[in-house]
Amino acid sequence: MLFLSTVCICQPETDLITTSKYFSFHNNSWMNLHHFFYERASNRQRTHLQNDGEKFIELGDSLKIASLSAHDKIIFDQGVKFYKEKIIDQALLNSGRIFKWLQAQPHNNKIIDTTYSKEFTQMLNKLDPIYKKHFWAKHQAHNEKLVDDYIVLIRNLEDEIISKMENLSGYQWKDSVRIDITTYGNWAGAYSPSLNNIVISSIDPLMHSSLFIEFVFHESSHLLFLRNSPFRQALNTAAEKLSVDQPRNLWHAAMFYLSGMATKDALLAHDIDHGMIMERKGVFSTYFKDADFKRILNNYYDTTIDLNAMATELLQLK
Repeated sequence: MLFLSTVCICQPETDLITTSKYFSFHNNSWMNLHHFFYERASNRQRTHLQNDGEKFIELGDSLKIASLSAHDKIIFDQGVKFYKEKIIDQALLNSGRIFKWLQAQPHNNKIIDTTYSKEFTQMLNKLDPIYKKHFWAKHQAHNEKLVDDYIVLIRNLEDEIISKMENLSGYQWKDSVRIDITTYGNWAGAYSPSLNNIVISSIDPLMHSSLFIEFVFHESSHLLFLRNSPFRQALNTAAEKLSVDQPRNLWHAAMFYLSGMATKDALLAHDIDHGMIMERKGVFSTYFKDADFKRILNNYYDTTIDLNAMATELLQLK
């Protein structure tokens, strides 16, 4: 694993695709290169999609790799080997500081900063010309199309959904969220390496549906369901009163369900029938299959019960 030291943040040329009231959408070449070689070295996203009965959207990357010149193929293979030996032992989810560093690097010049070791910087600079020559143009266009397809709906829905999630969490939105669109991603297809940064993979076929919209609002809801949010504090208080251990993923599963419901309702008003992420991708499937879990959260969502009653009832689930 590459060890972290103080990060030098420089001002890059813009990688911005577009913005909305709460989000900025970015298409960063270094972020895309990093995720591309990470996946070539780990095969984790492909494996997870296959287990879900899905597969990558075909962009021709495998054919392009097979057609590389002998010189470019040697460098490409060196990059995959480097990522396999040095990089993939650090999960993408835990790479927030590396991503901030990558996002700050110049797009059309070599990286000078050696924060994450001279070896890492040298490898990125070595891979960049090959990535730009053979892969980036197609990845860049594919990423931008995903945002173009859904940005109008996101702008139309964001006030309603975020206001709903503020009410449900008891916390106020305080930040702007950067969304990096990368062709390849982690096993889930979308994740938050830091509170104000979301990474979404455009090669995951399920992202080319209303699931993309739910992922935007689910991942950004982490800003509202912080440890000190009234929602999570209510669970902590109820656990103490009941003298029970709080299930580790209970708050997250509840947030997943509530953000899914908020997105589903908002989309229904636009005549779009939405299947929630928890169901489509099998996230926290045990909770989603629990009728009482959904009943309690539906009652809270509809304000039939208050926050404290919801927390107590959730912790009494068997």
